[in-house]
Amino acid sequence: MSSINKVLFSVWLLLIGVFIFVVVSAPKEDNLPAISYAMEQEIELEKEPKPVEEPVIEEIIIPKETVSLAMIGDVLLHYRLATYKDFGPSFAPVAPFMQRHDYLLANQESLPVGNKYALSGYPQFSSPDYILEDLQEAGVDMINIANNHTVDKGEGGVRTLFENIDRYGIPYVGAYKSAEDASTPRIIEQKGIKIGVVSYTYGTNGLYLPKNSPFVINYIQEEKMTADIAAMKALADVTVVLIHWGPEYKTVENDNQRYLANVLNAAGADIVFGTHPHILQPYNKLTSESGQETHVFYSIGNYFSTIITMPDTMIGGIASFAITKEGDEVTIGQPQFKATSMLLDDDGVYRVYPLAETEKRSVRDLAWVQQILGTEVEVK
Repeated sequence: MSSINKVLFSVWLLLIGVFIFVVVSAPKEDNLPAISYAMEQEIELEKEPKPVEEPVIEEIIIPKETVSLAMIGDVLLHYRLATYKDFGPSFAPVAPFMQRHDYLLANQESLPVGNKYALSGYPQFSSPDYILEDLQEAGVDMINIANNHTVDKGEGGVRTLFENIDRYGIPYVGAYKSAEDASTPRIIEQKGIKIGVVSYTYGTNGLYLPKNSPFVINYIQEEKMTADIAAMKALADVTVVLIHWGPEYKTVENDNQRYLANVLNAAGADIVFGTHPHILQPYNKLTSESGQETHVFYSIGNYFSTIITMPDTMIGGIASFAITKEGDEVTIGQPQFKATSMLLDDDGVYRVYPLAETEKRSVRDLAWVQQILGTEVEVK
């Protein structure tokens, strides 16, 4: 075989080998559909959205708290009471009702300065200093000392008053040791609820402190009251006004009380507790043009006192409100009044009793109290 033929034969063998390789390596037609289906399924799975996990939403709990704020009326110790060595027995029948409130105010009308001044009754009072301790043990948390008897013993009496207040450690409002003390807001904080208290008196029976006296007494002055209430509202959830006003021994408020109540309402007061008449007067709720509501007890009467020539003054009680705060919203509940009766027992001791338990012994009953205060008050 010539060399050319050998080359041609080699090329021919190479072509045959390539042809066989291509045929053997080609995929079988039977496997094509299976491969294609698997690829399609894989694509479809990729297209399906993956399940999205729901976000966990935590429940927002808005804190809600309620406190009971209450006040008793005049603690005015006539001489027959001033001689008592212990006032605990006199408050014992009502102490459980006094103590059930979160914060209890009282109008300490007769000066507790008997440790330095002779005990005396009307018209210029000097009471035992330990009345402050016995009131606290009965449930009182703060005393009002802005009333018409604050200057009964002059500047010295006021100085002794503050010495005794410091000694017994009882909070106070209405009269102050100094201008700095007077400018310190009285804010009660209970369960996260802030209650601001201010206090004023119509006068001090024509007696006044010397001009250079460090002591301060809050008198009823419209401009001052309006400014004080505005300042307190910026600091407290509820603003309470204690005010010594009105005619004595009258069961209906007068025009001046109604006028001042409207001034307090317009200024932004939320609650007003009135004292001085020594007898119960109506409750009323005022609403200003701006929607400000003010709960007004024109007088909550005597609590521990013996004006025996005016028998109806022996009926008093504990005026109270439930104050609720939920988030930033504050609401004041229906006014309540636990009526009391001042009674002389067989052992010669005057005691304060729940009127509901002593109607047969008392000069008035619950129906009389309800009639005076009005139907909006829950009397019990």
